[in-house]
Amino acid sequence: MKNRSGEQRHHWDMLLAMEREEDYFLERWSVRMEQAGYLEHTTAKRADCLQALGDFLAPMRMHRDMGLPNPDFPWLIRDEGEWGRPQIESARRHRMRGITADMYLGCFITFIHSLVDVIERMEGSFESKVQARRHVRLYGDALEVLFVRDWTRILPDLAAQRLDEANRLLTLEKCRYENILDASSDLILVVGGDGRVIQANRAVLAVLDRADVIGASVWDVLSVEGQSLEDLLKYYPVGMSCELSPFDEAVVYRMQINSIGSVSMASDEYMIMLTNITAQAVQRETLERVVSERTEALRREKEQLEEMNITLRNVLQSIDREREQLLGEVSAKVNNLVLPALERIENEDDAAIRRGYLTVAKDQLARLAPGSGGSDPLLLKLTHMETRVAQFIQAGHPSKEIAESLNISVETVQTHRKNIRRKLGLHGKSVSLYAHLKTLGLTA
Repeated sequence: MKNRSGEQRHHWDMLLAMEREEDYFLERWSVRMEQAGYLEHTTAKRADCLQALGDFLAPMRMHRDMGLPNPDFPWLIRDEGEWGRPQIESARRHRMRGITADMYLGCFITFIHSLVDVIERMEGSFESKVQARRHVRLYGDALEVLFVRDWTRILPDLAAQRLDEANRLLTLEKCRYENILDASSDLILVVGGDGRVIQANRAVLAVLDRADVIGASVWDVLSVEGQSLEDLLKYYPVGMSCELSPFDEAVVYRMQINSIGSVSMASDEYMIMLTNITAQAVQRETLERVVSERTEALRREKEQLEEMNITLRNVLQSIDREREQLLGEVSAKVNNLVLPALERIENEDDAAIRRGYLTVAKDQLARLAPGSGGSDPLLLKLTHMETRVAQFIQAGHPSKEIAESLNISVETVQTHRKNIRRKLGLHGKSVSLYAHLKTLGLTA
């Protein structure tokens, strides 16, 4: 055995880092299998391929940890090859399933070549890659010897015993998965690379006649877009869900397409699953209708509130105009009626006349207050004598008695009556001056 140098440690780092290159390893193994003509016959799954990679690297790691980083070929094929037990058991299982020896060994050689491809792609020195390739080929050659030895010594004795058992188990497994698919209420179709239906479960056949399904183009079966599998996957990408009603407009399905190739390296088939979601679709439509109705109600309510806001703004504007108008009227009454009356009071020497003007001024000031009564402001236009005459008329005295009381002629009283009617806006109207004065707050 040689001592490990820095270069040797580096090639060991490359070997043990190969598990991190699993995607490239799977890509290269598929290419190598296809080149050798084995890919279309294999049933290997992605998980199986990665398990094979882990099983191949595991003894290398174990030997390094045991202090045997560079075992030679005779040592590897000695001791019945216990270090390669997982690979030997895998080879037995493949042979029991009917895989011929030359096909299995051919597939194994493509496996070794794919590992060499991974090494070539990894970063490292030329010497490190040479040592890594040597290790891979050394363990690969040793495993080939162990496979052949096992098949010639032990396999014939086990073949007859396990063949029937394997067939029985395969039949049971096949029936189990068929039962699982048939027990599903979902519609499941398996489609080949040409887009034709290869298999359909019982739920599909309950909806469509078998003769209309098996062998037919899936886009014709489902009445969907596309005239090729490429078109179909363009409209309905793998893993994406969509809703459609392929058989009855009243029945809604959720469809999803999944690639079987993501599980099995050799398969170019696709599984299409349709789940009946009619009840959920109806409920969703109901909810959408309720939301739409409530949205419409909110919209109408919003419009009503906007109209109310407009009305309220108009009312406020009207109130502002009325307030300005009222202030103008108050100002006009104060300037035109109250202030002149106060000036007359101020300039009048006769106490009786002052009291008369003061009464009218008080009455007009009271009328300026909201909700208050009071005398007609037009009374302020009357002279002192006219006011006295108006007071007598309001008290119900005829013209003769008024003339005697005021020591004036009846003609003068009549003149005062005419002036009072004109100043109170009654000229030309058939309104009794007595009745009109009774409605006013004229006081003595």
